[in-house]
Amino acid sequence: MRFPAKFYLVAIFFVIFDVEAVFLFAWAVGVRETGWAGYAEVLLFITVLLATLTYLWRVGALDWRQGSRRTVSQQRVVCHALVDQSARCFAAG
Repeated sequence: MRFPAKFYLVAIFFVIFDVEAVFLFAWAVGVRETGWAGYAEVLLFITVLLATLTYLWRVGALDWRQGSRRTVSQQRVVCHALVDQSARCFAAG
């Protein structure tokens, strides 16, 4: 049985944002030990998270309508951007 690529994109988005929720939970557990530096880091983390979500929304990666304005080449750009962003995150980590 074949599934459209939309389902895989949503699964990838879920995994990415779910892992980041685990990071936020770990920060919440150790918030007293991290101090103001940890607070600043988590604010930066949340800012990057919201910027990523805004970017995905703007390029139409979360659009499920049948008559989507995106072409196949634009969908490939979204997929390549996600792969590039993930590679940068793992390289920096």
